[in-house]
Amino acid sequence: MMIRRAFSANGFLILPVVLLVTYWVVMSIRGSEIELPVPAATTFLMLAVMTGLELLYPYVRRVSQRRLLIRDISSTLVNLWGTRVVGAAVFTPVVLFFPEIFLGRSLFFEASSQLGPLWLQLILVIFFYSFMKYWFHRLQHRFSWLWELHAYHHSVTDLRASNTFTSHPLDWALRNVLPPVVLGVVGFNPTAIVFGVGLLGLFGTFSHCGAGLHAGWLNHVFVTPEVHRWHHSAEVPKGHRFSVNYGVGFVVWDRIFGTYYLPSENGVPLQPERLGHPDGVRDESNYLKLFFLTRHLPRLAQLSKG
Repeated sequence: MMIRRAFSANGFLILPVVLLVTYWVVMSIRGSEIELPVPAATTFLMLAVMTGLELLYPYVRRVSQRRLLIRDISSTLVNLWGTRVVGAAVFTPVVLFFPEIFLGRSLFFEASSQLGPLWLQLILVIFFYSFMKYWFHRLQHRFSWLWELHAYHHSVTDLRASNTFTSHPLDWALRNVLPPVVLGVVGFNPTAIVFGVGLLGLFGTFSHCGAGLHAGWLNHVFVTPEVHRWHHSAEVPKGHRFSVNYGVGFVVWDRIFGTYYLPSENGVPLQPERLGHPDGVRDESNYLKLFFLTRHLPRLAQLSKG
């Protein structure tokens, strides 16, 4: 109880401490010869930590997700156990086509050493990976045919660990499987990819944590839950056409391209009144229905042509 009070008094300390410890554990497991019996076990570990924080520090505007639990579990298992494997198998030969055609080899750089020492490659991986994720995420909100896939993820009415991976499989693969494949084909050292993508993946996962924690100054550097909630706001903030806070991990690209948004009052970050689909589409509890849903969104479709 004393530890909880100490963290409550300095709430912004909780996220970095938990992130650092979780990242160290996850990378230690992935970098060792430990064979875990459950595929994607380290990701489930992250979700368990997030769930614990949500129970300890309930968000004041939390919305019950009980009726959606089976849907969320189904989507999580499909994406972590199926989409990741199938997506890599499909995307890899497609991406390999380009260096084979234009350079006559399977990688853009024949040796990873051409990209510099490992420490530099790690920085470059974080730089390019976050850049790719940011712009593809913006395109998903910009073009109606990508939005129809991505919109299912925006139907959630509360950010929770349970719905972090609630997405159409194709949408999830385009956002989370394709970018690492591109980095691999460029020729980056696998170690740099594992640690760089792992770091941003951890941040991206934790941005969906539903705990009522205040991140303080971290909101101006990282995509925290307080920052990411505005991306899921049911009402797009004024002055922005589609959404805000598209970044993963760091807010640097949102700041550079003018999409960062986090209003405050007396130094305290404000949060959206309601989360959910911007056109009011109800959060579908039947996971199988998402494969047959066709969402025609007149407002966004019209904007995408304008």
